[in-house]
Amino acid sequence: MIKMKRICHLIFRLLFLLDGGVWSLRNLSISVPRAVLSGEGQSAVLRCSYDLEDAALYSIRWYRAETEFYRYVPREMPPTMVFPLPGASVDLTQSDYQQVRIVNLNRRLSGDYQCEVSADAPLFHTDIRSAPLTVVDPPFRAPHLSLSRDSYARGDILRANCSVDEAYPAPNITWILDDHKIAETVSWRTSDLDFKERGAFSRLEITILEAEHYKMGLTYTSASLSRAYQDNYYGYEKQPEKEDKEVLRYTLVPPPTGQFSLSCVATIYDIYARKSEPIPIREDAPHPASVTGEDSSGPLVSHSAVLVSLCACAVLLHTL
Repeated sequence: MIKMKRICHLIFRLLFLLDGGVWSLRNLSISVPRAVLSGEGQSAVLRCSYDLEDAALYSIRWYRAETEFYRYVPREMPPTMVFPLPGASVDLTQSDYQQVRIVNLNRRLSGDYQCEVSADAPLFHTDIRSAPLTVVDPPFRAPHLSLSRDSYARGDILRANCSVDEAYPAPNITWILDDHKIAETVSWRTSDLDFKERGAFSRLEITILEAEHYKMGLTYTSASLSRAYQDNYYGYEKQPEKEDKEVLRYTLVPPPTGQFSLSCVATIYDIYARKSEPIPIREDAPHPASVTGEDSSGPLVSHSAVLVSLCACAVLLHTL
């Protein structure tokens, strides 16, 4: 019924343009938050702006997935009308001809929202705009981080796993080395009709270079952030070769202190971010650099030998 109505509006517009008419409804735009948190007390404000060019407003109608849930008709008393929106309610105290406020949303109300504006007689010009909204169910706990070991030697490969509890939609996972982002696993978004919660998982391998840090310098940033895409839609067992391709890899020059920390962060759009407990990682046998920039096993050894010889000579002279 709604689709047939919109087709009739389009036909009317075409005939009106062919007749040389001038539109009275212009610059229709919609503002919908990309994501909001679910739960009691959470809300989303949807706004619709337009220019009627001095024409009167006939109605404002809001739809969610082709189903009308709010209507504003200024000629009627009262001007507002609310239709059932399962899992949420409309706050009439903050809804009018420009916006509608929805409260207590759940994730099944994710989808496209449309605003339809109609000018009054005699032309009844009508236009509609839509935008997506995702209602987020975040994980209950912080990400869990595990390491193959919490120490390293030059040339080692450290392996780390980060897992996140089920959420909607599945979170992305970003790896943090000290305060620097070094890699990211991005979860594929599921279809609009699939509201199932899913967890997230990411695997990282860090290769420790053998080069001396005082010659190489220290850098944590990559030229391009490593990314892997995690498919959370299907529940099959992944093949080993495919799983290996999803391992993120990073090469690290050991820092002068011989220690760094690793953590992972779970994010969903820009409304949820939670970090795991950072794990400190230390070098097994650190090799301190010489302040002169020379190899500590070279000149320092010869200087020590000279010092020992001088002391021996002094003892012999004293005994004589």
